[in-house]
Amino acid sequence: MLRSAVSLRDALYRLQASGEKVIEIEDELNPYLQIAEHYRTEFATSPAGQRSGEEPVVIYRPKGFNFPVLMGMFGSRRRNEYLIGAQSGLGAHHLAQCLSSSVEPVWIPNAPCHEHRLENNLDALPVLTTTSKDAGPYLTSGVVCAGSPRSGFFNVSIHRMRLLDSRHLTIWMLPGRDLEVLYHQAVSEGRSLPVSINIGVSPALYFASSLSKPFVTPGSGELEVAGALLRQPLAIAQCVTCETFCIAESEIVVEGFIRGEMADEFSDPFSRYGMPEFLGYMGQAQELLPVVEVTGVFHRSDAIYQTFLGPGKEQAEMLALPTEAGVLRHLKQFFKEEIDIVDVHYLAPGGGQLMAALRVRKSYESKDLFERIRDSVIACHALTKIVIVADEDTDIHSPEDLLWAFATRFQPSRDLYILGRSKGFPLDPSQRMGYLDPCSSITDKYLIDLTAPKEMRLAFERV
Repeated sequence: MLRSAVSLRDALYRLQASGEKVIEIEDELNPYLQIAEHYRTEFATSPAGQRSGEEPVVIYRPKGFNFPVLMGMFGSRRRNEYLIGAQSGLGAHHLAQCLSSSVEPVWIPNAPCHEHRLENNLDALPVLTTTSKDAGPYLTSGVVCAGSPRSGFFNVSIHRMRLLDSRHLTIWMLPGRDLEVLYHQAVSEGRSLPVSINIGVSPALYFASSLSKPFVTPGSGELEVAGALLRQPLAIAQCVTCETFCIAESEIVVEGFIRGEMADEFSDPFSRYGMPEFLGYMGQAQELLPVVEVTGVFHRSDAIYQTFLGPGKEQAEMLALPTEAGVLRHLKQFFKEEIDIVDVHYLAPGGGQLMAALRVRKSYESKDLFERIRDSVIACHALTKIVIVADEDTDIHSPEDLLWAFATRFQPSRDLYILGRSKGFPLDPSQRMGYLDPCSSITDKYLIDLTAPKEMRLAFERV
């Protein structure tokens, strides 16, 4: 039986033992611009760059810092399936099964993540500034934990955090998500919200932390799904300097409080950029974000600083696989009497969020069926802009095979199902105000039918 890697260092060990190449850059590079520029130029794929394919695992030596920098760990579907214990090609199916399972976490004393404490707090970490337009250095791989698994409502999620100084970060919380709910509850009660920021956790938890409703119940679920992927309870521990929990096997843990104070993400009033977003464009800096006050930074012996570039295959994979699992599970239940949904894949060029490809086995033709599939996918994952439906003989994980089906099995007047004037997602520039509408952010959402007509099936048989 395949098993999931229980920690970041276990994942690295297993990859190297299996023959996977881990590239180690001998020259020291500066976390300010140099490391990100090297990775983007040499290794990153679409949407971060113009190349396609996998991204390799790369370890850098950051100039002036003691922690090696790891990038690219999740930049390969093949590698990700191996790391979560899934059979090749069945990553979404495996994770979908784990959504129905529940393995409660286990509390442990003397957690490995607390072996050492840093005196310089955040200044001791090689936090990257990825472009000269960035508002500053950003933590991109920190899994934020808040609330209490003991009391029932907790949060495990990844957020963009900009370093202000050695003891303060801004944090961008999406409206309505669990962390924001916990934060506003704390503020309304006149208290600060204790949090831990966990860097370098198990692959299982990184993928589980990208889940949200309707795939998991608000205020719970991520730790249990991670345990199901691990096939054992995920180890958690009590924080040392604040009243919440942390991930025991984390390479690095930042502890602190989200207080009521606010700060702008940008430092230059004439430049309102944040950092590159997952779709490959520069993101806008946010105004008046909550501030995290750091009370302690801890790490394991020989700790590794893991980070994500922003756009690219790695980020797309981290977002895609959990989304695929949730959508696949939903569609199989909803359409089980009408069409067999064989597989779901969110393509990396859409950041793992905008473009969904469905591999199906259909038993009858119906325009209404494709419209309902489109609407059901969008209802399940609102960021979806394009739904592509293809036959069993098409590899939906291959952009070339999808383009082949697009070239030979598609006519817009017959096979395009448009849902106009939907709510836009402004990180996609074509959905911003001014593109389709001068006054509002809207988008067309549509399904592309690449399946062969039943009555012409023989004409569409592949050689």
